[in-house]
Amino acid sequence: MNPLPQRAIGPWNVSAIGLGCMPLSFPEMIPHREQAIATIHQALDLGITLLDTSNIYAPTWDCVGHNESLVADALSLYTGPADVSAVLVTTKGGITRSEGEQWGRDSRESALKSACEASMTALGVSVIDLYQHHRHDPSMSYTEQMRAVAAIRDFGWVRSVGLSNVTLDELEVALEVLGGPSDGGDGGVVSVQNEFSPRYRADQNVLDRCTELGIAFLPWSPLGGSAHAPELGSQFAEFAVIAAEHNKTPQEIALAWLLHLSPVIVPIPGATKPVTVDSIVRSISIELSESQMKRLNATVPEAQSMYPDELPRSVLM
Repeated sequence: MNPLPQRAIGPWNVSAIGLGCMPLSFPEMIPHREQAIATIHQALDLGITLLDTSNIYAPTWDCVGHNESLVADALSLYTGPADVSAVLVTTKGGITRSEGEQWGRDSRESALKSACEASMTALGVSVIDLYQHHRHDPSMSYTEQMRAVAAIRDFGWVRSVGLSNVTLDELEVALEVLGGPSDGGDGGVVSVQNEFSPRYRADQNVLDRCTELGIAFLPWSPLGGSAHAPELGSQFAEFAVIAAEHNKTPQEIALAWLLHLSPVIVPIPGATKPVTVDSIVRSISIELSESQMKRLNATVPEAQSMYPDELPRSVLM
């Protein structure tokens, strides 16, 4: 098996595209556990070495940790050619789900420690290589939240930290509290996971800062989310036009476009079938010309996020 092109996330070199595992825990996938496992195994077979999960990726509120356990089971059952010890599994904490599907945020140190401990149990590990703070807790300043993340890291349960759904101001606060790539070691901020796709590019300033600092940028919903991905070519015609020029799909062109935008981008598209993983991997080899990139960049995205966050955000104490 030839390794896929690699990109850096802190001290790790991973495949240039990862697998977002969240869709494997959608309610409709629960009867299809073997298919979910086979999808992860296909990713491993093809050289993908980044699996993204979270504690809240679950079909219902009372089985939080479902996706983490699924990923752990898939790794333990794998008998193919890949070296599973080289796979980076990332997870997240900071969002809560409770009875009646009540969603919330809790980034207190005690809550993050509890969530992190539960994630370690679900993943079957004694330390999490990359733990990502999932979303801003409006009851606390971001400075306080990052201090709580630092406490978990310093407790020895987390090797490196990432941020998800952050503004540029929040990224700067996190770097001040936690450190970054230029500070030496591997315990600082090594990744940012924000929404970014042909339909949503509002975080370009965050991407630019990550590119400047060498922080990995992991676009979630890189195809616009499961509801929009099948229609990507009709919603953004230029992706379909260029797909025809390459004899590829608009979705493959979208992933290639992301990879060409910055050397720090590592897309994490989701999949629920092995054949979709085949398509994801094909996108890595697509070469886009400068003129094609200009045409794609000129495509006007919709303004709305898939999951808008209208809660207040306090950055400093």
